[in-house]
Amino acid sequence: MVSRLFDKALELLALIEERGRLKVTQGKNMVFAAFVVLQAIFYGADNVVMKVAYGEVSPLWCQTLRFGLAFALFMALFGKQIVKGLRGSRVSAWLPVGVVYAVAFVASSLAVDMTSATNAGFFISLPMLFTPVIALALMRRTYRLSTLVLQITVLAGLYLLCCNGGALSFGMGEFVGLGSSALFALGIVLSERGLSEIGPAAMSAVQTGGAFLFSLGGAVATEPAPAFGTVSVGTWAAVAFLAIAGTCLAFWLQNKALAHIPAATVSVILCSEPVVTAIISFFVLGEVLSMMGVLGAAIIVGCTVAATLLDSRAEKDQVEELPAFDPAFEVAQTRTSMNHSL
Repeated sequence: MVSRLFDKALELLALIEERGRLKVTQGKNMVFAAFVVLQAIFYGADNVVMKVAYGEVSPLWCQTLRFGLAFALFMALFGKQIVKGLRGSRVSAWLPVGVVYAVAFVASSLAVDMTSATNAGFFISLPMLFTPVIALALMRRTYRLSTLVLQITVLAGLYLLCCNGGALSFGMGEFVGLGSSALFALGIVLSERGLSEIGPAAMSAVQTGGAFLFSLGGAVATEPAPAFGTVSVGTWAAVAFLAIAGTCLAFWLQNKALAHIPAATVSVILCSEPVVTAIISFFVLGEVLSMMGVLGAAIIVGCTVAATLLDSRAEKDQVEELPAFDPAFEVAQTRTSMNHSL
């Protein structure tokens, strides 16, 4: 009898803990979704800042400086933690992530160089098309109907925003941009899976380190080295922003969020990046959106909010699916059982 009562007490404690955990998770999801929104803001600003940096430093050399500085900062701040995390985990948990992100960033840089900014902006912004499918294949995660509806809607919004009244064409540059989106989607899913073994700082260091090595190789092979001594202070400031805010903070925010919310949700929220770019470009570069572009931006923002709310709703449903729990009733039941046993 004592054993039965003890088991009953453990069951009650487990139920209390599970309900509390899910309710706390539901609240945290909104916080981590905000992390991804902030990351999208940094990425959106990156696109404008890169235009400044590209005036004096070629694209791949700019990426080399950006990721090299970011990697150095991660190692200076979290070096011991990063080394410890990598040594205590399987190589398969982080090495593929570094390689995939490295190739994705090089591909996106090539796409910008091979096609118009409008086309590149559209095709590079499509990881959300691939992420749910890759998550289904690699993590057996359910491909929800709501996710499909969001994908179709945000695709329409991106088209309206990036075309801005014009028309898209499809060539080699667009193909490379689409490939970079698929690689970014794969990187997001692999990062989410790998974060079960290593922390956000270590994962971010792997991503920046891989991107640095591939960018350096591409720069040495295809671009003349810039005259660093003649680079202006403004350009160095742009590179510093790209490294600190656009890479270190952005990567850390994404990896922190991926430990708590699904990769598909992250990829949809990141679609707000072109919206941020359009807003900053208006104030900094004087670029103006057409009414179609404004409509596209509004659609993307709406999808971002919807993705966050749907993810929060899924957690709420988990809480509601748990059996109804009344602590006073359960205690009374336990006392009744004890009285009968006596």
